[in-house]
Amino acid sequence: MNSNRDNDTNLQNLIVNYVAVIAAVPFIATLIGDIAFHAYLGAAAVGYGFADAILTYVLDIIAVFVVGFLMWKLGPSFGTATTQVRATRLAAYVFTPVFLISIFDIIPFLGIITILGVIYGLYILYKGMPIVLNTPNDRVISYLIVTLIVTFAVYFFVFLVVGLVAGALFLTSMI
Repeated sequence: MNSNRDNDTNLQNLIVNYVAVIAAVPFIATLIGDIAFHAYLGAAAVGYGFADAILTYVLDIIAVFVVGFLMWKLGPSFGTATTQVRATRLAAYVFTPVFLISIFDIIPFLGIITILGVIYGLYILYKGMPIVLNTPNDRVISYLIVTLIVTFAVYFFVFLVVGLVAGALFLTSMI
């Protein structure tokens, strides 16, 4: 039987042709939102916008890879027989609604709507673990909780780095 979990692609192809493409949505939205919102800074707004958007873009791609890698490494503890590509593919599917709804970052105050993408991503993770990773049904909840903790730790680091760099860029543009 040939199921969806048996259709592995290579990791580089997944990251370059899928994750990098959908991660462009928050990149573009952040860029436009930052430049428009900080337009009073003139040329500094453009520099700040590009730096913030590029940093966010790169860290989003790295976050998907890291979460997939950690899901792969944690899998055997939860009776999951998976590969790094499958775990990273599921991580990419989980992040997809978050990336897509990030279009609202064009208006910085609407960025909070991204929480809806996170909620839908959790649903994808819950449903995807048994299908993509072959996780036993009785272990899905515990695997999901540990994956969430790891994902929030990764994203805390991402937000910390972006916040520190963006804050420093913003402050230097004010001088």
